[in-house]
Amino acid sequence: MAKRNDTDKSCILTPTFAQWVCELASGRNIPINEALPDPMSAIYTVATVIALIGVFICYVFITQSLEKKRKQKQRLSQALTQRAKVFRYILSGFPPNFLTRELTLLVQRCLTDVLQQLARLNPNDKSHIEELALVASQMQATQQRSDQHKRPTLQSPQQVKDVKTHLQELFKFLAHLQRKGTIKKVEADDFGQQIKQLVLQISIDSYVLQAKQARQAEKPKLAIHYFTLAQKLIDKDESGQYAKQSAKLSQIIQTLEADAGEPVTAAESDDGTQDKEWQEMEKPDSWKKKNIYD
Repeated sequence: MAKRNDTDKSCILTPTFAQWVCELASGRNIPINEALPDPMSAIYTVATVIALIGVFICYVFITQSLEKKRKQKQRLSQALTQRAKVFRYILSGFPPNFLTRELTLLVQRCLTDVLQQLARLNPNDKSHIEELALVASQMQATQQRSDQHKRPTLQSPQQVKDVKTHLQELFKFLAHLQRKGTIKKVEADDFGQQIKQLVLQISIDSYVLQAKQARQAEKPKLAIHYFTLAQKLIDKDESGQYAKQSAKLSQIIQTLEADAGEPVTAAESDDGTQDKEWQEMEKPDSWKKKNIYD
Protein backbone atom coordinates (compact mmCIF):
# COMPACT_ATOMS: atom_id res chain seq x y z
CA MET A 1 0.00 0.00 0.00
CA ALA A 2 2.89 2.38 0.72
CA LYS A 3 4.12 1.96 -2.79
CA ARG A 4 0.66 2.76 -4.09
CA ASN A 5 0.46 5.89 -1.96
CA ASP A 6 3.85 7.06 -3.32
CA THR A 7 2.59 6.57 -6.84
CA ASP A 8 -0.55 8.50 -6.03
CA LYS A 9 1.48 11.41 -4.72
CA SER A 10 3.64 11.50 -7.84
CA CYS A 11 0.59 11.46 -10.06
CA ILE A 12 -1.23 14.48 -8.61
CA LEU A 13 1.37 17.05 -9.63
CA THR A 14 -0.45 18.32 -12.73
CA PRO A 15 -3.80 17.35 -14.29
CA THR A 16 -2.42 16.05 -17.55
CA PHE A 17 -3.01 13.16 -19.83
CA ALA A 18 0.19 11.55 -18.53
CA GLN A 19 -1.11 11.84 -14.94
CA TRP A 20 -4.35 10.15 -15.88
CA VAL A 21 -2.45 7.22 -17.43
CA CYS A 22 -0.24 7.01 -14.37
CA GLU A 23 -3.21 6.88 -12.01
CA LEU A 24 -4.87 4.14 -14.00
CA ALA A 25 -1.65 2.15 -13.91
CA SER A 26 -1.48 2.49 -10.12
CA GLY A 27 -4.93 0.93 -9.74
CA ARG A 28 -6.57 4.01 -8.28
CA ASN A 29 -10.33 4.18 -8.56
CA ILE A 30 -11.13 7.19 -10.69
CA PRO A 31 -14.68 8.59 -10.78
CA ILE A 32 -16.41 8.30 -14.12
CA ASN A 33 -16.36 12.05 -14.62
CA GLU A 34 -12.60 12.00 -14.10
CA ALA A 35 -11.89 8.80 -16.03
CA LEU A 36 -11.02 10.60 -19.24
CA PRO A 37 -8.95 13.79 -19.56
CA ASP A 38 -10.15 16.81 -21.51
CA PRO A 39 -9.58 15.89 -25.21
CA MET A 40 -8.91 19.53 -26.15
CA SER A 41 -6.09 19.65 -23.61
CA ALA A 42 -4.39 16.68 -25.29
CA ILE A 43 -4.79 18.30 -28.72
CA TYR A 44 -3.26 21.57 -27.48
CA THR A 45 -0.36 19.67 -25.95
CA VAL A 46 0.39 17.76 -29.16
CA ALA A 47 0.02 20.93 -31.25
CA THR A 48 2.38 22.81 -28.95
CA VAL A 49 5.00 20.06 -29.18
CA ILE A 50 4.72 19.96 -32.98
CA ALA A 51 4.97 23.75 -33.18
CA LEU A 52 8.07 23.77 -30.97
CA ILE A 53 9.67 21.08 -33.10
CA GLY A 54 8.86 23.10 -36.24
CA VAL A 55 10.35 26.26 -34.75
CA PHE A 56 13.48 24.35 -33.76
CA ILE A 57 13.86 22.87 -37.26
CA CYS A 58 13.42 26.33 -38.83
CA TYR A 59 15.97 27.79 -36.44
CA VAL A 60 18.53 25.11 -37.27
CA PHE A 61 17.91 25.52 -41.02
CA ILE A 62 18.21 29.31 -40.92
CA THR A 63 21.31 29.15 -38.72
CA GLN A 64 23.01 26.67 -41.06
CA SER A 65 22.07 28.74 -44.13
CA LEU A 66 23.44 31.93 -42.59
CA GLU A 67 26.65 30.17 -41.56
CA LYS A 68 27.04 28.71 -45.06
CA LYS A 69 26.57 32.14 -46.65
CA ARG A 70 29.02 33.67 -44.17
CA LYS A 71 31.68 31.10 -45.04
CA GLN A 72 31.07 31.53 -48.79
CA LYS A 73 31.41 35.30 -48.43
CA GLN A 74 34.59 34.86 -46.40
CA ARG A 75 36.14 32.51 -48.97
CA LEU A 76 35.21 34.83 -51.84
CA SER A 77 36.62 37.83 -49.99
CA GLN A 78 39.89 35.98 -49.30
CA ALA A 79 40.17 34.88 -52.95
CA LEU A 80 39.53 38.41 -54.23
CA THR A 81 41.99 39.88 -51.73
CA GLN A 82 44.67 37.45 -52.90
CA ARG A 83 43.90 38.26 -56.54
CA ALA A 84 44.18 41.99 -55.88
CA LYS A 85 47.51 41.32 -54.17
CA VAL A 86 48.79 39.56 -57.32
CA PHE A 87 47.70 42.47 -59.54
CA ARG A 88 49.41 44.98 -57.26
CA TYR A 89 52.50 42.76 -57.30
CA ILE A 90 52.53 42.79 -61.10
CA LEU A 91 51.98 46.54 -61.41
CA SER A 92 54.54 47.52 -58.76
CA GLY A 93 57.20 45.01 -59.75
CA PHE A 94 58.31 46.66 -62.98
CA PRO A 95 60.30 49.86 -63.49
CA PRO A 96 58.14 52.85 -64.54
CA ASN A 97 57.01 52.57 -68.18
CA PHE A 98 58.62 49.14 -68.57
CA LEU A 99 55.36 47.36 -69.45
CA THR A 100 53.58 48.40 -72.62
CA ARG A 101 50.58 50.67 -72.25
CA GLU A 102 48.18 47.88 -73.31
CA LEU A 103 49.52 45.39 -70.77
CA THR A 104 49.47 47.99 -68.00
CA LEU A 105 45.86 48.95 -68.75
CA LEU A 106 44.82 45.30 -68.83
CA VAL A 107 46.16 44.63 -65.34
CA GLN A 108 44.75 47.91 -64.02
CA ARG A 109 41.28 47.06 -65.38
CA CYS A 110 41.39 43.65 -63.72
CA LEU A 111 42.49 45.21 -60.42
CA THR A 112 39.59 47.68 -60.69
CA ASP A 113 37.10 44.83 -61.20
CA VAL A 114 38.41 42.98 -58.14
CA LEU A 115 38.31 46.10 -55.97
CA GLN A 116 34.72 46.79 -57.01
CA GLN A 117 33.72 43.28 -55.94
CA LEU A 118 35.51 43.70 -52.62
CA ALA A 119 33.77 47.03 -52.05
CA ARG A 120 30.37 45.38 -52.57
CA LEU A 121 31.24 42.45 -50.29
CA ASN A 122 32.65 44.67 -47.53
CA PRO A 123 30.85 48.03 -47.71
CA ASN A 124 32.19 49.07 -44.31
CA ASP A 125 35.80 48.81 -45.50
CA LYS A 126 36.50 52.19 -47.11
CA SER A 127 40.04 51.23 -48.18
CA HIS A 128 38.69 49.53 -51.32
CA ILE A 129 36.90 52.72 -52.42
CA GLU A 130 40.04 54.76 -51.78
CA GLU A 131 42.19 52.35 -53.79
CA LEU A 132 39.63 52.39 -56.61
CA ALA A 133 40.05 56.16 -56.87
CA LEU A 134 43.83 55.77 -56.93
CA VAL A 135 43.75 53.09 -59.65
CA ALA A 136 41.33 55.21 -61.71
CA SER A 137 43.80 58.10 -61.71
CA GLN A 138 46.63 55.71 -62.63
CA MET A 139 44.60 54.34 -65.54
CA GLN A 140 43.99 57.86 -66.80
CA ALA A 141 47.71 58.57 -66.69
CA THR A 142 48.44 55.28 -68.50
CA GLN A 143 45.97 56.08 -71.28
CA GLN A 144 47.66 59.43 -71.87
CA ARG A 145 51.13 57.89 -71.90
CA SER A 146 53.00 57.57 -75.17
CA ASP A 147 54.30 54.10 -75.95
CA GLN A 148 56.96 55.33 -78.38
CA HIS A 149 59.64 56.20 -75.82
CA LYS A 150 62.62 54.00 -75.04
CA ARG A 151 61.97 51.49 -72.30
CA PRO A 152 64.09 51.82 -69.14
CA THR A 153 67.22 49.69 -68.98
CA LEU A 154 67.58 47.36 -66.01
CA GLN A 155 70.41 48.49 -63.78
CA SER A 156 71.36 45.49 -61.62
CA PRO A 157 71.32 41.68 -61.69
CA GLN A 158 68.80 41.70 -58.83
CA GLN A 159 66.48 43.94 -60.82
CA VAL A 160 66.77 41.58 -63.78
CA LYS A 161 65.85 38.66 -61.51
CA ASP A 162 62.86 40.52 -60.01
CA VAL A 163 61.53 41.57 -63.41
CA LYS A 164 61.79 38.00 -64.70
CA THR A 165 59.75 36.81 -61.72
CA HIS A 166 57.06 39.42 -62.40
CA LEU A 167 56.93 38.53 -66.08
CA GLN A 168 56.35 34.90 -65.14
CA GLU A 169 53.43 36.01 -62.97
CA LEU A 170 52.12 37.99 -65.92
CA PHE A 171 52.39 34.86 -68.11
CA LYS A 172 50.17 32.98 -65.66
CA PHE A 173 47.70 35.82 -65.46
CA LEU A 174 47.26 36.11 -69.23
CA ALA A 175 46.91 32.34 -69.62
CA HIS A 176 44.16 32.46 -67.00
CA LEU A 177 42.34 35.26 -68.83
CA GLN A 178 42.38 33.41 -72.13
CA ARG A 179 41.27 30.16 -70.50
CA LYS A 180 38.28 31.98 -68.97
CA GLY A 181 37.47 33.68 -72.25
CA THR A 182 38.07 37.16 -70.84
CA ILE A 183 40.37 37.94 -73.76
CA LYS A 184 40.21 36.50 -77.27
CA LYS A 185 42.99 34.50 -78.90
CA VAL A 186 43.92 37.42 -81.15
CA GLU A 187 44.37 39.64 -78.10
CA ALA A 188 46.25 36.90 -76.26
CA ASP A 189 48.65 36.48 -79.18
CA ASP A 190 49.23 40.23 -79.31
CA PHE A 191 49.94 40.39 -75.59
CA GLY A 192 52.18 37.35 -75.95
CA GLN A 193 54.24 39.12 -78.59
CA GLN A 194 54.62 42.14 -76.33
CA ILE A 195 55.78 39.96 -73.46
CA LYS A 196 58.24 38.16 -75.73
CA GLN A 197 59.80 41.50 -76.59
CA LEU A 198 60.11 42.30 -72.88
CA VAL A 199 61.79 38.95 -72.26
CA LEU A 200 64.22 39.74 -75.05
CA GLN A 201 64.96 43.10 -73.51
CA ILE A 202 65.70 41.80 -70.02
CA SER A 203 67.86 39.02 -71.50
CA ILE A 204 69.90 41.62 -73.41
CA ASP A 205 70.10 43.82 -70.30
CA SER A 206 71.30 40.85 -68.26
CA TYR A 207 74.15 40.08 -70.66
CA VAL A 208 75.13 43.74 -70.94
CA LEU A 209 75.24 44.06 -67.14
CA GLN A 210 77.48 41.01 -66.84
CA ALA A 211 79.71 42.35 -69.62
CA LYS A 212 80.08 45.70 -67.83
CA GLN A 213 80.97 43.95 -64.58
CA ALA A 214 83.62 41.88 -66.39
CA ARG A 215 84.98 45.02 -68.03
CA GLN A 216 85.23 46.80 -64.68
CA ALA A 217 87.06 43.75 -63.30
CA GLU A 218 89.51 44.08 -66.21
CA LYS A 219 88.46 40.82 -67.83
CA PRO A 220 88.13 41.81 -71.49
CA LYS A 221 87.59 38.30 -72.84
CA LEU A 222 84.72 37.69 -70.43
CA ALA A 223 83.26 41.09 -71.32
CA ILE A 224 83.47 40.24 -75.02
CA HIS A 225 81.76 36.92 -74.25
CA TYR A 226 78.69 38.59 -72.70
CA PHE A 227 78.54 41.48 -75.19
CA THR A 228 78.58 38.92 -78.00
CA LEU A 229 75.74 36.92 -76.43
CA ALA A 230 73.69 40.11 -76.16
CA GLN A 231 74.31 40.92 -79.80
CA LYS A 232 73.30 37.41 -80.86
CA LEU A 233 69.93 37.90 -79.23
CA ILE A 234 69.52 41.27 -80.93
CA ASP A 235 70.32 39.71 -84.30
CA LYS A 236 67.40 37.30 -83.85
CA ASP A 237 64.94 40.13 -83.30
CA GLU A 238 63.02 41.11 -86.42
CA SER A 239 61.44 44.29 -85.07
CA GLY A 240 64.54 46.42 -85.71
CA GLN A 241 64.10 48.36 -82.48
CA TYR A 242 67.54 47.34 -81.23
CA ALA A 243 69.47 48.41 -84.35
CA LYS A 244 71.24 51.31 -82.61
CA GLN A 245 72.15 49.17 -79.63
CA SER A 246 73.48 46.45 -81.94
CA ALA A 247 75.75 48.93 -83.72
CA LYS A 248 77.00 50.22 -80.37
CA LEU A 249 77.72 46.69 -79.12
CA SER A 250 79.63 45.85 -82.31
CA GLN A 251 81.85 48.87 -81.77
CA ILE A 252 82.48 47.95 -78.12
CA ILE A 253 83.32 44.36 -79.05
CA GLN A 254 85.81 45.52 -81.72
CA THR A 255 87.49 47.83 -79.21
CA LEU A 256 87.75 45.08 -76.58
CA GLU A 257 89.08 42.56 -79.11
CA ALA A 258 91.75 45.07 -80.15
CA ASP A 259 92.71 45.53 -76.50
CA ALA A 260 92.72 41.77 -75.89
CA GLY A 261 94.90 41.21 -78.95
CA GLU A 262 92.71 38.41 -80.34
CA PRO A 263 89.04 37.92 -81.21
CA VAL A 264 86.83 35.66 -79.13
CA THR A 265 85.57 32.75 -81.23
CA ALA A 266 81.92 31.82 -81.55
CA ALA A 267 82.44 28.68 -79.45
CA GLU A 268 83.92 30.71 -76.60
CA SER A 269 81.04 33.18 -76.64
CA ASP A 270 78.11 30.78 -76.66
CA ASP A 271 76.92 29.40 -73.34
CA GLY A 272 73.40 28.94 -74.71
CA THR A 273 71.55 29.81 -71.50
CA GLN A 274 69.68 32.92 -72.58
CA ASP A 275 69.62 31.68 -76.16
CA LYS A 276 67.55 28.66 -75.07
CA GLU A 277 65.14 30.96 -73.25
CA TRP A 278 64.71 32.95 -76.46
CA GLN A 279 64.08 29.77 -78.49
CA GLU A 280 61.48 28.68 -75.95
CA MET A 281 59.71 32.00 -76.24
CA GLU A 282 59.67 31.67 -80.03
CA LYS A 283 57.58 28.49 -79.87
CA PRO A 284 53.90 29.09 -80.71
CA ASP A 285 51.80 29.77 -77.58
CA SER A 286 54.74 28.87 -75.32
CA TRP A 287 54.07 31.91 -73.16
CA LYS A 288 50.62 30.52 -72.37
CA LYS A 289 52.00 27.16 -71.24
CA LYS A 290 54.46 28.47 -68.71
CA ASN A 291 52.10 28.37 -65.74
CA ILE A 292 48.48 28.06 -64.77
CA TYR A 293 46.98 31.08 -63.06
CA ASP A 294 44.27 30.37 -60.47
